[in-house]
Amino acid sequence: MTTEYRGIHDLVGRIVRIDLTSGRITDESVDSSWYREFLGGHGLNQKILLHNPKPLNSPLDPETPLIIGAGLLVGTGAPGATRLSVDGKNLFSGGVGYANVGGGFASLLKASGIGHLILTGKAPAPTFLQVENGHISLQDAKDLWGKTVPEATVAIRTLFRDDASVLCIGPAAEHGARGACVIIDRGRAAAKCGLGTIMGCKNLKAIAAYGSHHTSVYDPTAFGEVCRRLWKQLRRSAFVREMGLKGTIGSAAKKNLVGGVPYRHYQDGFMNPRRINLIDSCSFQRYEQFRFGTRGCPITCRATYKIRKEDGTTLSGEAMQANTIQDFGYKLDIVDPAAIIQANLLCNAYGLDMDTCAESIAWAFECYEAGLINNRDTGGISLRWGNSSAVLQLITEIAYRVGFGDTLAEGSKIAAEILGRGSSELAVTMKGQDLYETMRSPKGYGLGAALSSRGGGHCSGSPISEFSPGRWSHSKSLQLYGVKTAFDPTSYDGKGQLVAFYEGFHTVLNSLGICFHATIWQHPDLLNWDDLSELVTTATGWNTEVDELMQIGERIHTIERLTNVNQAGITMSDDYPPSRFFCNPIRTGPFKGEKLDKAAYKDMLRENYSQHGWSDIGIPKQETLKALGIQGLGREESEASPIGVND
Repeated sequence: MTTEYRGIHDLVGRIVRIDLTSGRITDESVDSSWYREFLGGHGLNQKILLHNPKPLNSPLDPETPLIIGAGLLVGTGAPGATRLSVDGKNLFSGGVGYANVGGGFASLLKASGIGHLILTGKAPAPTFLQVENGHISLQDAKDLWGKTVPEATVAIRTLFRDDASVLCIGPAAEHGARGACVIIDRGRAAAKCGLGTIMGCKNLKAIAAYGSHHTSVYDPTAFGEVCRRLWKQLRRSAFVREMGLKGTIGSAAKKNLVGGVPYRHYQDGFMNPRRINLIDSCSFQRYEQFRFGTRGCPITCRATYKIRKEDGTTLSGEAMQANTIQDFGYKLDIVDPAAIIQANLLCNAYGLDMDTCAESIAWAFECYEAGLINNRDTGGISLRWGNSSAVLQLITEIAYRVGFGDTLAEGSKIAAEILGRGSSELAVTMKGQDLYETMRSPKGYGLGAALSSRGGGHCSGSPISEFSPGRWSHSKSLQLYGVKTAFDPTSYDGKGQLVAFYEGFHTVLNSLGICFHATIWQHPDLLNWDDLSELVTTATGWNTEVDELMQIGERIHTIERLTNVNQAGITMSDDYPPSRFFCNPIRTGPFKGEKLDKAAYKDMLRENYSQHGWSDIGIPKQETLKALGIQGLGREESEASPIGVND
């Protein structure tokens, strides 16, 4: 150990509470045991929320905190440790709300000596925070209010410094669109849960961060050796090299092969390959300007694009993830790459979560096709599949809450309640939040998205091994993941256990700040539990075995479940996908006829609950809480609502 490292606080960074109403800025002290029990990032954010001095009321209540937290290993040189967690109360469900995002903000916040910002209150006027080497100041943002994310980012860097990282909201949050998100450096979205709108309700336009401090670790020699070995391992990976060439959009077409795309708003799980080929990864390369990666990550998965719009002007910026193609390509049957790029860039500029935005629009398209709405409802916009002009117009209307976009800005669940006419049957949501993932096939992928504590989302625990059927043998699958069926998209066997494996793994990754794409979630050759154990042990001085890390993941995940049960009234019924996935099979393609079987799904669900030590209806058991050291937080099963699902 060197004298430079004075303790875990050096690694985590300061925890700073900012009351935007009064402008008061204070350092927060927490029990040192919290760090070992919850690490940093998402885990520590959730612990802070749990122990907030005031009861958590509405997500939009100024006193409900919004917490920005860098992962424990961010800034240390650990490969892929660049991630930030944004946590608050979910605007869709009233329960757990969080987003995990890349880019440079987490690293520069940590380099400023700060690990977490707890934001409460509401500024008297539009404000942005300026963070530089530990000094925080509140700045006037009245001239920034109303600007798009790129416009505000440029203006803030001009006022502050051009090498700062800027976390910013756009017009969508300012106008109260439920699906508004937070954008980092113009292109990285902390999406879902309405976190952008929550930030906007605090009159906080942005946070700009810069730091030049070094983040110290317990044993720099041993930690450095581990990092060098892992960096070398990742750079040698054929998967990492491939992703560096194509980004995540290279994986989009694979989903079609197993019936895993939301074609025309989930009416099918398969899209004609001739149309798919019009928007494969190669079709976007003509618009690509350059590829790059986040500093501290070995994968160059990011890219900027430039397109020419119909009016002859150009639009450029960072864009294109796998979900971009799913959201605006497959889901809306758009096969124009330039239009898909433009839709992504508009969402970034306005600060809109693509998944929520595209799902609301696709719901409206299906309502239009079914005759539930017409041009009088839409303001004259023809919502026919493939009409990219209509989609682009609606994105703008949603952001500014004008025209038909004012209804769609609520998300499809509430929009359907407003519209009526039986349109709720067509809304595809989980726990109130618009869905991106399909659930008929693969089975485990769908289960992971359905179980996500934040309401839909494959990044909580969905296995993506199922998109590569037959890649590995049953024995290899058993060795890697503890089940034989990790690469079988149609099998229900063991999928509850497989999802539980990834729920714990991803929770730990979000708390360490390590990108999923650098891990075994993507490929067996990448970072695994043993690697994480070595990194944490040498960085902290704790003798952190894999079992302890797994228990940390269980502790955080179980607290999320308790939050949802106690604050949002979520029950087992909320873990069931929308009925169309049980009733309407995949229509075409090699997986034609696949749908969810309710009895088999229930078995998967209960297997997952059992893996976590929860009851058959998804309530954490008292003995589980005691084993995790969080007793006293639970709710007796007798107090819980009944299952509420017809067997």
